Amino acid sequence: MSAPHIVLASLVAAAVVAAIVDRPPRRVDAPGEVTITYWEKWTGFEGEAMRATVERFNQRGVTDSAGRKIVCRYLSTTQVDRKSLLAIAGGNPPDLVGLWSTNTHVFAEMGALTPLDPFIAESGHDLSRYIPVFLSRCRYRSPANGVERTWCLPTTPASVALHWNKDLFRAAGLDPERPPQSIAEMEEYCEKLTRRDDSGRVVQMGFLPVEPGWWNWSWGYYFGGRLNDGPERITADDPKNIAAWEWVCGFAEKYGREQMLSFRQGFGTFDSPQNAFLSGKVAMVVQGVWMANFIRFHNSQLKYGCAAFPSAFDTGGQPVTVADMDVIAIPHGSRHPEQAWAVIAYINSQEGMEFLCGDRANNGGGQGKLTPFNETSPGWIEQHTHPYLQVFIDLAKSRNAVAIPQLLVWDEYQQELSTAFELAWLGKATPAEALKAVQARMQPKLDRALAIARARAQEKTK
Repeated sequence: MSAPHIVLASLVAAAVVAAIVDRPPRRVDAPGEVTITYWEKWTGFEGEAMRATVERFNQRGVTDSAGRKIVCRYLSTTQVDRKSLLAIAGGNPPDLVGLWSTNTHVFAEMGALTPLDPFIAESGHDLSRYIPVFLSRCRYRSPANGVERTWCLPTTPASVALHWNKDLFRAAGLDPERPPQSIAEMEEYCEKLTRRDDSGRVVQMGFLPVEPGWWNWSWGYYFGGRLNDGPERITADDPKNIAAWEWVCGFAEKYGREQMLSFRQGFGTFDSPQNAFLSGKVAMVVQGVWMANFIRFHNSQLKYGCAAFPSAFDTGGQPVTVADMDVIAIPHGSRHPEQAWAVIAYINSQEGMEFLCGDRANNGGGQGKLTPFNETSPGWIEQHTHPYLQVFIDLAKSRNAVAIPQLLVWDEYQQELSTAFELAWLGKATPAEALKAVQARMQPKLDRALAIARARAQEKTK
């Protein structure tokens, strides 16, 4: 939600919260206990992993400053970000909420979260343990007042990497243990891995940049580009971003836009055996650390590898990756912030995090991901079933690991980039035209959002 919509959302929230938020009846605390509520977005095996982590906390018998046992109730809910905002505005929030990292700065700017810094200082929670790119998205410096605070902590972090199908590499005469090392090799490998039937129809692509299409906004980073210069300046039309889009759109031009559209129509959904990579229709794909879970679920016989996606500039041995994470925060107005912090602290302990992000093979909760910490317990990585977990850890630690920009208008900016990319991919605009149009639209919108945020900050000081 961008800044211009904040006031409207606040005005309507209290009136509709009771109708939209599916809050169960409040539980009456047992003697000597205090119950807190935790809303989370996950379902399926990911939700069960967090539920099991919360249960481990409950079994520890942690007490608050009044000597009461803290009991955390875990509730899975859809549209958790929207429902949480409504509940916060209505004065009836949960004590804890699980969000996406992209929510952090927006919620913080709206005054919807409780800063964690006092709890961190009092408990001695060591922030130096965290991989910098993940910690950076827990903190936010408001451009309205220049104050930086810690608004959340991680739950399950991730980085992305190139995945390749070793059997398809071998069939194409490529070394199955050697992924492409450069942008030029990426093109060469793609050509060797692409197959057509007798009619000339593409039946297998070496690499398709728009599959899955979740990070089309990020291609510029692999060419040394940037989407912003701090919180106040949009840089969509950075020449390096344009060069990246020209390279990506070159695949559509080379292999045929109509061919690519037709080919993609045969893909199944992500979480299915018909997934383009899992079914062998695409030989290389950019995906996150979580992909190993779905390979295990849907094609456990797949022989694959993971490595950094090549860059078009000299990274100095620090490869580019997109890093992201889910986070946990204390909403503004929480009735039990002290007790909520105790749960956050446990999840962000070595024990709690390695259980949540581990998998059942090493007695973990089942998320099967990396932790946000610089170090892991001895043997934890070796016992993890992800065969390339260290690759994703190393990528997250890279100085060229990037995260979604903390811009007040990011949601709208991302939508504009997606629309512009589609136009460029379909040949309806050149990459330069598409990105310059985004620049022209988004900078004024960011300027207005910043002005509104500063005006609101000044009002609070009166």
